[in-house]
Amino acid sequence: MIKKILIADDNADIRELLKTILFPLGHQILVAKDGAETFSICRKEKPHLVILDIMMPFFSGYQVLRRLKRDESFSPHPKILILSAKSQPEDIKQAEMLGCDSYFVKPFSNEELVEKVEELLSSKDYIL
Repeated sequence: MIKKILIADDNADIRELLKTILFPLGHQILVAKDGAETFSICRKEKPHLVILDIMMPFFSGYQVLRRLKRDESFSPHPKILILSAKSQPEDIKQAEMLGCDSYFVKPFSNEELVEKVEELLSSKDYIL
């Protein structure tokens, strides 16, 4: 089954890199350049997975994460993989407390990221 992956990052180079890395998985790739666009795409497209940067314009990744996990208008809730340059333990803890499913620090291993994406997409707790 083809699933939807939303890449939400304000850096165009990161968006393109992630599209290139994830394209071979055969899923539909969507992109958002800021927090507001992320909400709009999530509401319309109902992605299975959101790869989310923390430092973005309009709404931070933390704000997006909180709303996507708690707001029933985004049900079913997508899996959230944080991909951020913020590497301090308190950053990771905050994301975990808000409900992220995985946290990767930039720079990251392409192979490990693909493995985690496949794991999150194969999870049985996302039902359309």
